[in-house]
Amino acid sequence: MNTAFRGAALALLTMLVAACASTTTDATDATAAAPASSKVEPEFVLLGELHDNPDHHRARAEQLRRLIAQQPRTVVVFEQFSRSEDAAVATARKTAPGDVNALIDAAKFDRKGWRWPLHQPLFEAALQSGAEVRGGNIDRDQIRKIVREGDAAWPADLLALRDRAAWNDTQQDRLRQDIQDGHCGAMPEAMLPGMVQAQRARDAAMAQAMLDARKSGAKRVVLIAGNGHVRRDVAVPVYLQAAGVPPSDIDAIAYLEPGSAAPPGSYDRVERAPAPSREDPCAQFKR
Repeated sequence: MNTAFRGAALALLTMLVAACASTTTDATDATAAAPASSKVEPEFVLLGELHDNPDHHRARAEQLRRLIAQQPRTVVVFEQFSRSEDAAVATARKTAPGDVNALIDAAKFDRKGWRWPLHQPLFEAALQSGAEVRGGNIDRDQIRKIVREGDAAWPADLLALRDRAAWNDTQQDRLRQDIQDGHCGAMPEAMLPGMVQAQRARDAAMAQAMLDARKSGAKRVVLIAGNGHVRRDVAVPVYLQAAGVPPSDIDAIAYLEPGSAAPPGSYDRVERAPAPSREDPCAQFKR
């Protein structure tokens, strides 16, 4: 579980930062949901993270460079900014190529919320490799509306994708519990349905951004997001498969810390790095 961001979630409720990195600590380690020995390189690669672990970001940046070197026609989709900023980001890439600050300014990247420069190695890897960069998230105001209004506030394309996705009570309960766990058990029950709606909308948005990138000519699409968003059972892969992407074309990789575990079948593989020094993630809720 992303321990550092459970506390931060109180202030950033509608961003669901806590939920996007949730994992369970009492489950067995993840097992491959698709054959790891497949000779076909997946077209959709999802790289998870614990948002406050700098080693995760450095390790993923190295992985990102390798992926782009293998397939130069790669698009990188970031959870950390909205897909509505893609045009501004593309303009910044043309007017200030290689300038990370120009890119994140154009993307309206929340430096404080995402603890910049933790994600800087990933943006640098994408820019220096020449890969296209796109946003995968939804605007905060839209998220707030979805929490309050439900289906009526969903963007039409995401609602259509959601309605095509297989979803059952087990998945609903699992996501609901993950969100509650991510808030140290302090989330009022009345808020959970709206939070689940918002989390599903964000997952659908990231999936749609990846699908749009593939349709525009990308040979590989890489998602940079929290571990909760890359889970095969309840997150982005659910919506990719709803659009017809075969499971073998998806590679979901979690980045965890020693001693943590993941639900069976939620990831294709798990990478680990030591935990950074952090305060009690539930302290803010206790106060």
